[in-house]
Amino acid sequence: MPSPPRRNVKSVAKALPTIDDVVAEPEKNWNALYLKSQIADAEDALSLQESWQSFTRVATFFGLVALWGAAVSADFFGWPSLGRWNWILYVSALMLSLVLPTIGYRQHKRVRGLKLGIKKTKILLRDKLAEQDRVAGRSSDGPLVKQRRYRDDIPDIVAQMREQAARLRRIHNRYQAVIIVGSILASAITTASVSFEFTRWISVVVTALVGLAAGFTGYYKFHDNSYNLQQASDAIEREYESVDLRVGRYSGLEDKEAYSMFADTVERMRDEQNKRQQQLDQPVEATSREQAPTTS
Repeated sequence: MPSPPRRNVKSVAKALPTIDDVVAEPEKNWNALYLKSQIADAEDALSLQESWQSFTRVATFFGLVALWGAAVSADFFGWPSLGRWNWILYVSALMLSLVLPTIGYRQHKRVRGLKLGIKKTKILLRDKLAEQDRVAGRSSDGPLVKQRRYRDDIPDIVAQMREQAARLRRIHNRYQAVIIVGSILASAITTASVSFEFTRWISVVVTALVGLAAGFTGYYKFHDNSYNLQQASDAIEREYESVDLRVGRYSGLEDKEAYSMFADTVERMRDEQNKRQQQLDQPVEATSREQAPTTS
């Protein structure tokens, strides 16, 4: 008996519409679950492109600094080992100064295009869900349908909050690394400046960088904001699991009562998180005045 023909996986993948097709044909009746799937795939691709963009920025900066620094230092200090190759360093630095920014700009356009496609697809998804809500609202179970959809959207909300918390935590760790490493380097360079006078300016620059990093860390409170977002996302996730398993406060409740209580609880948690965020954004003096007891 002949075996059925096998279709190439790559050809099947190419035959399926992508997020670009969704954006190009917004009037088509796209399925809501398919739109969510396309958004998830596009966000995954965006994460990879943003990582590559960050790498290209760092490589461009340090590569150009190293090449121009070596070329200028060879002329300024008269290093014989680099003197005969100095023209190659200048040509390489000039070429990379033209090529690397062009590559960075193309990568920026690619990332921007992905973000725009995700934004447009989310608009289509919201219109699709709003149409479903209008149809469901004509029946007696309209509020229950909306509350169930709200519960289904909670994992995406939790993922966004945790992603933002992780981003703030990474920024905080980078500033802390600059402060720790810069403090050690500043002490070492200051000690070396006794014998080498040209290192004094390096010590001044390193000390200024440490001061700026400490100032940004204290002003923007990256660690506190990250902790609040992580705490709120964990609490919302526990509520999601509780209503899904019908445990805790949701034990023995019908769907209508349970989902109504769940929506109210989650909205209250998000409101409390926003208030904590606003308190962190306020200056220390304003926060102290608000917390101080008023006396008549």
